[in-house]
Amino acid sequence: MVEYTSSRLCFKADVIEPLKETDSFVVHTPDGTFMFTKADFYRVFPNVIETKSYQEGRLYSCKYPPKRALPFLISGQKQGDNNTKKQSPKNVHKTNTPQKDIVGDDIRQKIKEIGLLWRNSPYNPSINIEVLKKWDNLIEEWIKDETMPLIIRKETSKRGQGFNHPCGREIIVSDNTVAIWVFSNVLDGKVFTLSDIKELLQNNELPMVFMATNEIKEKAKYTKPLGCHSLPNWKLCHIQPVGFNTNKSIENLDISEIKEHFRKYVNPNNMFVLPKEIGYLGEIDVFIEEQKR
Repeated sequence: MVEYTSSRLCFKADVIEPLKETDSFVVHTPDGTFMFTKADFYRVFPNVIETKSYQEGRLYSCKYPPKRALPFLISGQKQGDNNTKKQSPKNVHKTNTPQKDIVGDDIRQKIKEIGLLWRNSPYNPSINIEVLKKWDNLIEEWIKDETMPLIIRKETSKRGQGFNHPCGREIIVSDNTVAIWVFSNVLDGKVFTLSDIKELLQNNELPMVFMATNEIKEKAKYTKPLGCHSLPNWKLCHIQPVGFNTNKSIENLDISEIKEHFRKYVNPNNMFVLPKEIGYLGEIDVFIEEQKR
């Protein structure tokens, strides 16, 4: 376990990336002490990993601890209070789980109204329904073709690497890159055939990583960066969650789980975008509910 102290909750790539999935890191801040495993970090903060700040600057910080970080708060006292006793991780959930509704229906209703406003906003990119249908058909065809690799968003420290599942199918690891690539093409009204996708994979032309770092180039099989498909003004959100919520290795995941994950991860019917300024609304259930097609 590694620890560091910061004036705000921050994630240091040079500390986190060398860790194994089950290794823990602790961040001491004036707002409290937080403890995450690397797997927790990748599962709860997938958007952080994709940022230029984390990828290039090697540091991403939050002005205030976001709500999703609170389950990992192991000490609520300010750093420097010598009377503070750290709670053991097994007690974190019990201590920090609210015993009553501290948000309230009035606020949720307002968030729901904002969700509807965005759904009908003239600034919300319009999507061609026929294009969505064609992508839906492509994804189903892709899943059924046992010769086609499936792509998952998991263990993003292994971005671009391919693994052989016990069923014989290749599994490729990505971050949110492939989903962003898909939605970028949807916005442009572009659809591919399965043969097109096979050719892109064979020629290493299907973007699989946000950016091709030296480490990725050394270890990965698929190294095409996102480039012009990056949607710089938007945050891509999923309607149904795509996380596995398990620390199982790829080889130990049931292939049916991987297929379902792939379906939700790359199908644009399960996606919407928000301006980055209000991107975190895309993590609130009542807001997401209004984006369903």
